[in-house]
Amino acid sequence: MTREFEGFRLQTVADDPSLAGPMQTLIERVWPKFVTESHHPKGYPMPFDWFGIFKRWPYLQFVLLEPERGEIAAACNVLTLAWDRPLEELPDEGWNWAMCQAVLDLEAGRKPTMASALSITLDPALQGKGLSSVAVRAMKLLVQETGVSRFVAPVRPTTKARYPITPMDEFCRWQNAEGLPLDPWMRVHARLGARVIKACNRSQPLAGTIAEWRDGCTYPYRRQATM
Repeated sequence: MTREFEGFRLQTVADDPSLAGPMQTLIERVWPKFVTESHHPKGYPMPFDWFGIFKRWPYLQFVLLEPERGEIAAACNVLTLAWDRPLEELPDEGWNWAMCQAVLDLEAGRKPTMASALSITLDPALQGKGLSSVAVRAMKLLVQETGVSRFVAPVRPTTKARYPITPMDEFCRWQNAEGLPLDPWMRVHARLGARVIKACNRSQPLAGTIAEWRDGCTYPYRRQATM
């Protein structure tokens, strides 16, 4: 079922399974190659099944469509898992932990108690127009409809790579003149009421050859935030 949401048409993979392909195409076009073309470090204990989210949680994988042309403006990915402990105790593996633990919880039949955002990917032509905030609000709506009240987001600060020697904890304390996070992606979440929980310095480790890392790649950082 397609619905209207803040001037866009919201449609999930559960509504239309054929959306999974175009969503992934947009992700691979927009995201840096160190994310889309790298692999797990040798012996890494938390390998994840990215494409499995479309089959396991199709009702939480969704797009925002432009109302006139029907083209994808944003592709958004979320999942649910079981976590009843304090948020401050969330593992340092962050994004990867959420991906792996959610599958374990689902296969064990555990009732979801928390949702985790995975990614929001915008059409580059629509960036800087407030669409990211719309996408986060749409995520929260779909999460609430599952009956889950806790919502966390492993956020990768988009400007952290400009300050490679600055520790993550220090960078995320930097603020602008308004008292909001200096990083624009963190600022989006802060304006929507999110608070920073902790740094997840072991979140999403990625491996590649030296040549691959030299080919326009920067080190990925993520941070755990709650909505």
